[in-house]
Amino acid sequence: MAARGRLTATILLLLLGAAACAPRQAVRAPVPAPPAVQPGMHVWPGRDIIQSACLNDLAAAGAQFELIAQAEPGKDGCTLENGVKLTRLSATALDRPVELSCPTALRLAEFERAELQPTALRLFGRPLAQLNHAGGFTCRRMVGGGGRLSEHAHGRAIDIWGFVLADGTRLSVKEQFRAGGPEGGFLRSVSRAACGYFAVVLGPNANRDHQDHFHWDTGRWKQCSG
Repeated sequence: MAARGRLTATILLLLLGAAACAPRQAVRAPVPAPPAVQPGMHVWPGRDIIQSACLNDLAAAGAQFELIAQAEPGKDGCTLENGVKLTRLSATALDRPVELSCPTALRLAEFERAELQPTALRLFGRPLAQLNHAGGFTCRRMVGGGGRLSEHAHGRAIDIWGFVLADGTRLSVKEQFRAGGPEGGFLRSVSRAACGYFAVVLGPNANRDHQDHFHWDTGRWKQCSG
């Protein structure tokens, strides 16, 4: 019996040794499946599922826009990926079309619906009719940014210089940001609220370069000077 016990122990040791010496198989993390097309979702020509999801959300928000063909990076590194030419938000026209990345356009549409229109109705009893801007996608560098490309160079920023109410009343960042009454209150209120929607919010409280407009962007940096 003792000999049989020693033989069994010897076999077990040999088996454990062989297992220890066997090459280990690398464990690979499961590759996540690409997002599926949801019922009712439209896949836009030339766009993948993630890009199409943004475009569907933008259309559902009531925005009016055209697709911009995917462009190769410019000589200075300027790119506009998943770009749209935005002509109207859900209830607010633009004074002229603006080219933006889809995520930035969607953020603007969400901000218009959640903040711009409700604030106008609260302070004036009238809705906004028009948003006046100074540009979106533009291939240029930051002012005072050490040569770094502006978020405008990727369509992730828009500059706003004023608004027009439904009765024709004009609101100017340059002329009325520090004014009393509902005009100044509206401009200061939406500038503060923008910090909850955009990564960088600049205006007259930021520096002298933004005394006449708001800069709202969805880039990597964070700064709220509303």
